[in-house]
Amino acid sequence: MAITEDRLSAVGDNGTTVETTTTMRVKKRNGSLEPVDLNKIVNAIARASEGLMGVDPMVVSTRTISALADGSTTQELDELSIRTAAGLIVEEPNYSKLAARMLATYIDKEVRNQNVPWFSESVTLGHTLGLIGDDVLEFVTTHAPELNAAINSQRDKNFEFFGLRTVYDRYLLRHPETRKVIETPQYFFLRVACGLSADADEAIKFYDLMSSLAYLPSSPTLFNSGTTHPQMSSCYLLDSPV
Repeated sequence: MAITEDRLSAVGDNGTTVETTTTMRVKKRNGSLEPVDLNKIVNAIARASEGLMGVDPMVVSTRTISALADGSTTQELDELSIRTAAGLIVEEPNYSKLAARMLATYIDKEVRNQNVPWFSESVTLGHTLGLIGDDVLEFVTTHAPELNAAINSQRDKNFEFFGLRTVYDRYLLRHPETRKVIETPQYFFLRVACGLSADADEAIKFYDLMSSLAYLPSSPTLFNSGTTHPQMSSCYLLDSPV
């Protein structure tokens, strides 16, 4: 297929229209190729930048496209834009918030593309895959309406980039075959809370503490609560023969 040249334009922070010519194409999920739409990229980054001083969506967009290989997937485009925003943190600290918001959107998309639009469905999938314990599945199934309603995705905005990147890389449960995450950061917090709580009200109160980053338990608890391996002690002593 011949590569056609397209003229793309976007509106910068000062309200002026910026035009650029590109021959880049991206591959959609269905395998078809479409020209890179700079305006679409700028608008998406601009939405993520809302309320962040010193952040320029045009800078992130143009640097992303300049590093993009022709025929890259839309997933690769998203990953590149996140890395580009993160690379600007040394110039303006608010790019950390921007990169975190973009990563949160990326994670949400990854989870939803597995037909997991609700917390309870994430737990059900995790149980099917052998990751979630029977008791937590029963607890969540019993209290699904109130637990699903407790999720506040806006709290993803509390994260800085490196914090959310650590959660994504190390703490979120993943499909054992595809290695895609099956829970968002907010599902993760509520799953941990459900593994430690006696009733739904207690779980929601504990979730509110964690999701607001007011309190976080130790890593073993975050790794294992609600799973089939609920060992949550940070350390423990064993008797040893003299």
